[in-house]
Amino acid sequence: MPSRLTRQILAKVGLDCAFAGAVVAITVAGGFGLQALLAIAPSASLFSCGVMFVAWRRGIAAAIAAIVMAILAFDYFFLAPLHSFAIRAHDVPQLVFFAAAALFVAYLCDLNRRINHARHALEFELRASQRRVAEAQRELQQTVDSIPAMLSMYRPDGIHSLVNRTWMDYTGLSLEEAVWKGGTLFHPGDPEREAWRQALASGTPMATEAPIRGADGTFQWFSIRRAPLRDAGGRIQKWFSIGFNIEDRKIAEDALRDREARLAATERELRLTLDLIPTLAWRTAADGSADYLNQRWLDYTGLSLEAARGWGWISVVHPDDRAQLHDRWQQMLASHQPGEVEARMRRRDGSYRWFLFRAEAHRGDGGEVVGWYGTNTDIEDRKCAEFDLQRSRLYLAEAQKLSKTGSFAWDPVADRHLWSDQTYQITDIEPRTAVTTDLLLQRIHPDDRRKMINELGRAKDGAEAWDYEVRLLMPDRSSKQLRVVAHRLHRGDEAGEIVGALMDITETRRAQEALNAARNALAHAGRIATLGEISATIAHEVNQPLAAIVANGQACLRFLDRPAPDLDDVRGAVEWIVKDGNRAADVIRRVRGLMTKAEFERRQLGLASIVAEVVALIQNEIHSQGIALRCDFGAAPPVMADHVQLQQVVLNLIVNAIEAMHQVADRPRTLTISTSCDAAGRAVVAVEDSGIGVPDDPQALFDPFVSTKPNGLGMGLPICRSIIEEHGGQLWATANPDHPGATFQFALAPAAELARAAE
Repeated sequence: MPSRLTRQILAKVGLDCAFAGAVVAITVAGGFGLQALLAIAPSASLFSCGVMFVAWRRGIAAAIAAIVMAILAFDYFFLAPLHSFAIRAHDVPQLVFFAAAALFVAYLCDLNRRINHARHALEFELRASQRRVAEAQRELQQTVDSIPAMLSMYRPDGIHSLVNRTWMDYTGLSLEEAVWKGGTLFHPGDPEREAWRQALASGTPMATEAPIRGADGTFQWFSIRRAPLRDAGGRIQKWFSIGFNIEDRKIAEDALRDREARLAATERELRLTLDLIPTLAWRTAADGSADYLNQRWLDYTGLSLEAARGWGWISVVHPDDRAQLHDRWQQMLASHQPGEVEARMRRRDGSYRWFLFRAEAHRGDGGEVVGWYGTNTDIEDRKCAEFDLQRSRLYLAEAQKLSKTGSFAWDPVADRHLWSDQTYQITDIEPRTAVTTDLLLQRIHPDDRRKMINELGRAKDGAEAWDYEVRLLMPDRSSKQLRVVAHRLHRGDEAGEIVGALMDITETRRAQEALNAARNALAHAGRIATLGEISATIAHEVNQPLAAIVANGQACLRFLDRPAPDLDDVRGAVEWIVKDGNRAADVIRRVRGLMTKAEFERRQLGLASIVAEVVALIQNEIHSQGIALRCDFGAAPPVMADHVQLQQVVLNLIVNAIEAMHQVADRPRTLTISTSCDAAGRAVVAVEDSGIGVPDDPQALFDPFVSTKPNGLGMGLPICRSIIEEHGGQLWATANPDHPGATFQFALAPAAELARAAE
């Protein structure tokens, strides 16, 4: 098969022949036209023009084909014999000349055509090259301007000849301005200036870092590289420079340096802190072997770091605590959970103290345990305090058990109760039972529940202190008498809790009742003894009205024996008999009242009437002793007291005053009995005498079995004081300030005040 080149050649030959044939045909047609229109015979020049056209358009090969076709056509159509290819001899030179001339002309035309084609091709190539150069320059400029670095080019003398867009955008200078302002972008004393001068002088590349001023006037750090471009002879043609902005890197480096410095300082501070903190700190590997112990740990134990590393630290643990500590430590290592354990550690002086071992796991990024951190905290004082606290609790529990006293705390807002063990035992409630107010009220005696509810209500109303008695009804239907003493404990702005104690005073109350009975019996005996001492006076007081009754009776009999009895005289005598009988009856009634062993009964009394009754009973004794009596009954308020017992106190004080003046002969014997109201509003009775006075310590008179009488038992005044104190009062003795003798006084709260307190 013909090759592609052969096909192209044949195609070109065919086109050349076709074009040449077409031009020759047109030339023949033109010759016939000239001949017909102008009667001009066609000439060889007409066909030469055709050949020239073919040569100009298609080249020499087509021109040769056109010459051959022109000779044949000229011979056939225009040379005799016409329409024949026979050539006459005299036409041969003409045809040869035509062929030679046409061939020369065709050569010239083809040459011209080639030259023109070559010129056009060169011009086209030049324009294409110019376009490519311009495009390359544009692409290069775009590339240079797009590079995120400051690119510039210098002449051999160091003057800018080119800068990229990045350079101009950062500096704010154009290329023209860079020529004479480029050197001002650096600090005058910057090392870059000297390095650039040395590079220009030596022709060697340079690399440096320097701050360059931007368009906004601020400086940023750049990494600068400059290298020369040399020709074949080694001469420098230009310098190329590139600058990378390293401000962020510089900032990062500065930050890194600062961070490293801070980290180093932090490490030093941390190590200093670990060594100085007031505790023993340590670090172990994941398997529990120690690799760091702070200086305090080493100073405390006296071990070196090398000796304590690994498992050497366990040598300072008390032998009795090592097994427990080791087992607990292994449990923490196995569970990977923090924990603590207590053990004793040996100090460098050989003594042991209790420490709390605490450890916390240090985990890696994957959650695995890579180490342990821990501390040893000295808890010796806490251990001693715990021991003391346990001992105190034991002592307190025993003391509460012995004294039958329980403690409690109550939050009225949350109704939260906290009881001691003895409180549970006293109330007979199962220990650790959740106590509520309702449960407590169930244990209160039904007759005292209203009182208890009122006391609880006082707590909710903000009362500060309590002191009351209440009874408990036990499951076996027996009852207990309790005394409750409490106060409010404030904490800041909170309402506070009620803290107090309850005492089982059942036995105390029973003993007190027995004591009261014994005291009443003793008081009764005292009254009998006192009456015995004044028996003569009592007999005289009774004998006087009896003698008057006998005398008036005898007078009545005489009046009736008259022949004409005077009934008015009889009536008068009978009236005196009645008066004297009532008088004797009053004396006997008073004596019987003092002798009667009646129950203690308080009622509202006036002290003046009590004193008057006793004075009437003993007035004869007073007069018989030559004593001047003065009564001063002031405005003393009524009191709540037992009538008989107060009579006994007043009688005893008056008898003592009379006996204190037996031996007084150098001055008048005076007895002053008064009632009054003191500054506190109490009712006061005072018995003042002019006798022998009181000892230096008047309080000794009220001690049992202490008496100033030769045959006295020393029980009168103690009984009197006991009676007054039972009534909530006070009895005391003082020496008279301005004259001889003594004054005995007792004071009682008014009945109105006692009524308010009861409410």
